[in-house]
Amino acid sequence: MKKLFISLLVACAFMLIAFLAPTQAKAAQKIGVVFSESSEKYANTTHPGGTFNGQSVSEKVDYSSTYNKELKAFLLYQQQGFQVEKIYEKDLNNLENLSEYDAIVFAYTVMMNHQQRENVKMYVRNGGGAIFAFQTARNESTKFPKSSQMDLSPLIYDVDSWVMEWDNLTEVFNSRFIDDIVLGISTISNINTVHPIIQNTTKELGKSKLALTKTDRDWVEIIKPWQGGSATPILYFSDYNFTDKAKTMKKNEFGAAHAIEYGKGRVVQIGFKIYDYINIDAKADWQDHENGAAYSTTTGDKDAQVFMKHALNWVADNHNGYVPRRYNLSLYSDGVQGYVAPSGKFVFYSTVTVKNNGNVPARGTLKVEILDANDKVVGKGHERYIPGLAADSTTDNADKKDISSHTEKYQISMPGNLAAGTYTIRTSFIEGRDDRKNANEKFATIAEIKTLTRAKGSNKATIAAAPFFPDVASSNGAYHDIKNLYALGIVKGSNGKFNPQGTLTRLQATEMILRALGIPASNSATLNASDIKASEYGYAVLATGLRHGIIALEDGKINAHQPMTRAAMARALVNGFKLQGHTNHTFTDVPTSHAYYKDVQALYALGITTGYADHTFKPSGTVTRQNFAQFVNRTLHANSK
Repeated sequence: MKKLFISLLVACAFMLIAFLAPTQAKAAQKIGVVFSESSEKYANTTHPGGTFNGQSVSEKVDYSSTYNKELKAFLLYQQQGFQVEKIYEKDLNNLENLSEYDAIVFAYTVMMNHQQRENVKMYVRNGGGAIFAFQTARNESTKFPKSSQMDLSPLIYDVDSWVMEWDNLTEVFNSRFIDDIVLGISTISNINTVHPIIQNTTKELGKSKLALTKTDRDWVEIIKPWQGGSATPILYFSDYNFTDKAKTMKKNEFGAAHAIEYGKGRVVQIGFKIYDYINIDAKADWQDHENGAAYSTTTGDKDAQVFMKHALNWVADNHNGYVPRRYNLSLYSDGVQGYVAPSGKFVFYSTVTVKNNGNVPARGTLKVEILDANDKVVGKGHERYIPGLAADSTTDNADKKDISSHTEKYQISMPGNLAAGTYTIRTSFIEGRDDRKNANEKFATIAEIKTLTRAKGSNKATIAAAPFFPDVASSNGAYHDIKNLYALGIVKGSNGKFNPQGTLTRLQATEMILRALGIPASNSATLNASDIKASEYGYAVLATGLRHGIIALEDGKINAHQPMTRAAMARALVNGFKLQGHTNHTFTDVPTSHAYYKDVQALYALGITTGYADHTFKPSGTVTRQNFAQFVNRTLHANSK
């Protein structure tokens, strides 16, 4: 009898452990819920309608409290056993702060600035989890509309393209915005039955279909995943009796919620007001006398609550998945000709195409320049800002409105007395939003070069492929990196050769990074080093590099012609390009106490370095010219915003 009693006790103990385990696992995770002061302020403001640059601007009315939705999210997860903390706007300003959380919940957050969005993007890319529940960061908080002024945010005046609807955060959603649409008497349900979120939700609910219904009319946000991407619809707009855009909207076609994998992180994006369906019974500082109740026009409280629980479990889960960020543009020109026109001017024209072959959207400026033998621009070049290239190279994409390539013809007029000789035609793509001014936010990422040769007395020019370094074979693992940097004008070579295995000096490294950033050497920059004088070669380059944190003094010396170490290279790239990256991975020879620990970690988190097979980084090792070209080219592609 005693043995039976003990056996029963042990069995009960195991059952208790099994019962408590999920809650304990949740409690061990650290979850942050964003309380956005600006979003609440924006919800409560009113602004007049009118016309701006010929575009109609709707009146901004007073919305229901954003704070209530944030409070619902906080209390919901608290009641479900998660360890929840409040996060405020100031916490979004620092990637390290965000990296302390296993997952972050954004409930109705509509206001962020560019840097905050970049931090959130990097947080997810580095392995963080996030839930974005409706309208996340569509407005620019640094341009908050003032009282009595029109609210211009619906015009997307900063982003310029629906392809980049959420600015630099867009690539996390792996989708393009389609439209805001009104639905009436609607039902949101699942077709997908295999995704873990849906499987776990339906298992707990004991039914195969969720049903979130709303009997009045409301706005929903329609997005469409790019084909071949990692965004999977898990809930759908499955039924409705009314829509204001019948040509666009189709039942069970658009996802109401998507599960997304980006980098090492996971995301759930929700395009409808899910907190309207949720009832929270708790005394709290509710606004507008709402008291946490679900809207009277909704049903599906339990379905919504269980779905949100398993959505958070999925994004916060410690998993080994990795969807690499592939920034991959191609650029080429054809039909290139140059001749003297009847006007007497030397005319150059061509057709150029830039195409997005990657899995993240891109935007930037297409630029064509004619350069003489001294790299001086001849005549006036050609520029065209392209507001958005979708990450979808298929022809049957989204709603067939996505643009993944851009082709245009252009003409450049140069002086009619163009001297005989050989010139370089450089066609490049300068990544970045048109209004960004900082060097680390606008830089050329890819380029193509050709030569233009005019014989003495000739009215025509000969166009040819530009010669490349004979000591860099196409079989070289760094061939494409070196070729791209050469086309961009970042590497120059010496006596027609690149010397790929040559040791890179600190001066050469500084010069290459400044060229990559488009920062000219400044004659006003000073350098208080004991081993170089202002009149010596490289002084202005090194002084400018010191100003931007690319190079540092070592015991009062700049050591211009000494080898660049791998650790110093990490610091140069991180400071120059303002790189951010956080990872738990450590190299055995770069402990947390190492002066360049965070810099090396950032390079690893961004995939710019992998280190060596023996799990070392060799921070004191030297860098070859070939290695550095690889690092710089990877940095250009990893840091596009």
